[in-house]
Amino acid sequence: TTAGPISMIFHRWWSPNGYDRATSLFERGYYDHSHFFRVVPHFLVQFGISYTGDAELKHFADSTIGDDPKREDLMPFREGMLSFAGSGPNSRNSQLFIAYDRAGGLGNSPWETPFGEVVEGMENVRNLYSGYGDMPPWGKGPQQGPIRNRGSSYIEENFPLLDKFETCTVKRLEPSHNRQKVVGDQHAVADTRENVKAIRGGEVKAREIKKASVESSHKENNDGDTVAEKKSLLMGRIIIATIIITVLGVIRQLLIRGKRNKRMGKSV
Repeated sequence: TTAGPISMIFHRWWSPNGYDRATSLFERGYYDHSHFFRVVPHFLVQFGISYTGDAELKHFADSTIGDDPKREDLMPFREGMLSFAGSGPNSRNSQLFIAYDRAGGLGNSPWETPFGEVVEGMENVRNLYSGYGDMPPWGKGPQQGPIRNRGSSYIEENFPLLDKFETCTVKRLEPSHNRQKVVGDQHAVADTRENVKAIRGGEVKAREIKKASVESSHKENNDGDTVAEKKSLLMGRIIIATIIITVLGVIRQLLIRGKRNKRMGKSV
């Protein structure tokens, strides 16, 4: 997004119909470059009106899906949870929202069944521009009708500070082997998060190994340089000591000769 990267994870066992629709829309690029047109601090951020020119995709997005069973075990809404917006029973289509920290009252309407959550970049979600307030009559934000009719030009001309998606990438994860045993349980959520962490952890571990290898190579080179420097310093000291001894020997010989000459002078 224009506010920074956001990573989400979707759980099909939370909301099968919602998961299938949202995943399909993201995979087909429906949300790419669309705006977060409703940003209400501490409540929610809403999006889901696309600027795509694909008529078939628009038709698919505008068609509605059936509501999923309520999930009391997931209530109350936590910050970062994703759900569909709606206007009545079985009204879900393409509009989604991300809950903020005081959205615990959501979840009572039949369409408000969570299907996913933000796992990275929640600070960027909080930083989405909210200066225009809620949509009328509660604020001075954009209206949905003009967004659909005029597209991105309506937003860019009248609400130029609103943030938007850049491009969205979807990666399907392998389901947990024991998912069937813990459907609806928080362990399923934790297990899926571990899958994500494992993938990212592997990438981090690879970087750490590469870094350690480079540091080790540098250390070996530095150790070799240090040994050479010590040898060079020792040789230098030996040479200096030899020169000093030689000079002292010459001075001593000169002093002895001087004394002899002085004695010979007195004898004469």
